[in-house]
Amino acid sequence: MAKTLNMRFTLLNGKTTTMSLAAPRDDLAREDVEPAMQSIVDKQAIVVSDSPVAAIKDAVIREVNETQLI
Repeated sequence: MAKTLNMRFTLLNGKTTTMSLAAPRDDLAREDVEPAMQSIVDKQAIVVSDSPVAAIKDAVIREVNETQLI
């Protein structure tokens, strides 16, 4: 099963952007992710179409099952 940490941010223009990281730790918790995301917001480290990140929207771990057919 493939896992991805998806961190979503609201941009200053009101749109949303996602930063994805493959293979997050199994014991990853809010206490690990939220400070890192807040640092990205505070430093405006991500800019999309001239609009910097303005706020944390959410963070989820997405799990995908793949079944090979061929």
